[in-house]
Amino acid sequence: MSAKRDLLDTLVLINDDSPGARPYDLADWAQGIPGDVTFSPAVCSSTDTRRYEAGWNSDTYTGSFGCREWTAQLYDRDRPYIDVTSYASHGTFIGELVGWSRFDDPPKPVIGRQGKTWLCLHECPAGEKPGVIPNIRIWTTKHGYPMPNRQRKQPLYPNADYQDDLNE
Repeated sequence: MSAKRDLLDTLVLINDDSPGARPYDLADWAQGIPGDVTFSPAVCSSTDTRRYEAGWNSDTYTGSFGCREWTAQLYDRDRPYIDVTSYASHGTFIGELVGWSRFDDPPKPVIGRQGKTWLCLHECPAGEKPGVIPNIRIWTTKHGYPMPNRQRKQPLYPNADYQDDLNE
């Protein structure tokens, strides 16, 4: 299979052995906000398109952490991990998201909080296996990481904050 970007900015997989077969939609390619590279370019889902529009319900089961938050944390070289926690009135959870990185990005642990339980989901440090982090304070200290903090809002990068850029 080969990956390609189509005319609609969708990342698709093509079966190399069947040139006439329909492509498989994998994700959306998001160029981001003109002039802002904090969270772009990014690999996103169709849910992300709705997530950043006005009227998003932050209590939805899909969560308010999306491709822009992932990409900003991926690109932030001073941030040692990617925290995928969604915060809602009913508690913390790991919602739907697309995780990705470029070939030259250094590995970063992917962590998240589901209820009261912290998890390391991928690229866990020091050879640790993915799973429950029994005590996040001990874990962060052991690896020299800062404690995860709740974002001031979610989603962190809604379109409403970039209306001047989007409507130029």
